[in-house]
Amino acid sequence: MLRRVPYALIILTAAFLLPLLFPRCANIIPPTGGPRDTIPPEVVSSEPPNYTTLFTGTGIRIEFDEFIQLRNINQQFIITPPQKERPEFRVRGRNLFIDLNTELVPNTTYTLNFGDAIVDLNEGNALSNYEFVFSTGEVIDSLYYSGIVLNAYDNEPAEGVVVMLYDNLHDSVPFRQMPLYATRTANDGRFRLNNLRADTFKVFALQDAGNNYLYDQPGEEAIAFLEEFIYPDTLHNDIAPPVSEINDTIPESPVETDTGPRFGFRTGDTLYLFKERTGRQYIRRTERNRPGELLFVFNLPVTGNWSAEPVNFAPPEEWKLVEKNSLKDSIRFWITDPPTKEIENLQFAFSYWADGPSDSLRVVTDTINMNYVQRTVSRRQAATEEDAVLEVSFGIADRGNQHLHKDLPLSFPAPLAMIDQSLIELVVKQNDEAVPRDYVLAGDTLQIRKYRLVTDWLSDQEYRLTAMPGAFEDIFGLQSDTIELRFQTRGEDYYGSIILNVTGITRPMIIQLKDGRGSVIRENYAGEDTTIRFDYLEPLEYRIKAIFDDNNNQKWDTGNYLEGIQPERVIFYPSNITTRANWDIEEDWQLEGQ
Repeated sequence: MLRRVPYALIILTAAFLLPLLFPRCANIIPPTGGPRDTIPPEVVSSEPPNYTTLFTGTGIRIEFDEFIQLRNINQQFIITPPQKERPEFRVRGRNLFIDLNTELVPNTTYTLNFGDAIVDLNEGNALSNYEFVFSTGEVIDSLYYSGIVLNAYDNEPAEGVVVMLYDNLHDSVPFRQMPLYATRTANDGRFRLNNLRADTFKVFALQDAGNNYLYDQPGEEAIAFLEEFIYPDTLHNDIAPPVSEINDTIPESPVETDTGPRFGFRTGDTLYLFKERTGRQYIRRTERNRPGELLFVFNLPVTGNWSAEPVNFAPPEEWKLVEKNSLKDSIRFWITDPPTKEIENLQFAFSYWADGPSDSLRVVTDTINMNYVQRTVSRRQAATEEDAVLEVSFGIADRGNQHLHKDLPLSFPAPLAMIDQSLIELVVKQNDEAVPRDYVLAGDTLQIRKYRLVTDWLSDQEYRLTAMPGAFEDIFGLQSDTIELRFQTRGEDYYGSIILNVTGITRPMIIQLKDGRGSVIRENYAGEDTTIRFDYLEPLEYRIKAIFDDNNNQKWDTGNYLEGIQPERVIFYPSNITTRANWDIEEDWQLEGQ
């Protein structure tokens, strides 16, 4: 007896058989899910083998266990000794081909350090600090040198800095000659030079802007140097290493490698990176973005006398206001004389004192042209400019908090020609009434666009500052609109204090209190043991910095390589200090031996 096959069973059977009958119609879908690949490529083999001696070839092939690519090879790769012609690289699947592209020196150990340039093709996992080493002689040099490079001003690690060793011991070598050995610092500022020969070396670190291993941009490139030579030896140090600030230094004991033990020397040296204040002061750029504003930007702070004599125009005696920025490396003219402002080309003979060789001074005069071409604007733009108002910036936000023991800062886009205090009112809310408060608007003597509202703030009170239209007017005739700023003061018990007992001071010191952004909140000077009290601090985390002010000029000074001057040393209190409301924190800082 025949049975009727259910229709649903026929459909399921067809769905199963159709892909088998027409295999070319199926799509291959890779599996999904699973852990992400985090394993970097590994070297399978190389031709010649790593640590080969008596090398006479011109090319190298390295095979990996997966497909690779090169990332930032020009920035990451370093060959030691450095070559004038860089090697050429080709990637073919799992293989890296290297054309050395130069004639090799006999009896020399070469180290090819790829940094983090070798990564896998899919996930970009980096084979960190892979080195390929060979020698054109019978032995592989086996010494190493390690340490750390810190920025001199803040002791922060200097990443990507080139550390260089020279066997030529003349002072001019970093300017004229490529080093014998070189490597780059890691992100923590640490470095290690491997496969060194026993010799006497000068040590430098360089922020190599030109990527040419030459210190050819003093003042632009940062440099660090050791004042003494290093004397490597396979068994001992001829000079004991200095006390290091590095906590986890590489030990002096032999390090096992695939070529036998590698003995170290001079581990833990600290190099302090700085930019020289060169004597080649010059005007870096000029700007005239609007008719009445002229900007002169220098490469260094203008510390001496200067003058800007008009050449092609004869202004009245009082025709401008002069403003310097806080770093004193730019000078801004604000033209107050309307006819002068309308001149399209203003020519100046700009003279200034510049440092010459050693301590000599010389006067430099530059001819500067400041041009302004009136731009064409649409009717809509012209109407917008006619409706423009003078913007006022405050040091706090609306409904923000004003420090009980600080002035309220105000700033403007251009210098003011007039302040009408009859249109400005400061009131405090007391018993549901607005009570007027006396105040003074004090101008900044250096930055003429900044003011301070000075008053005796009442503790834990609500304030309102209002200004009617036209209360402020700048030198271009632009007036402010209606202003209303509401804010509140903190209570006395909101603030805390730090009492710092500093001992062991044997030379002039600058003690700075810095906030979490690195800004200097307070600064004190001391020449002997002292107790410093930092009052009225907000309950935040702070850092304390000390500068060894060797020349007693109450500021940090950079170094000079040719004169053998290191930058003034800075140290930080061992831990950050978090203040608490209505609380005094007392700390002891012993500087003896620092």
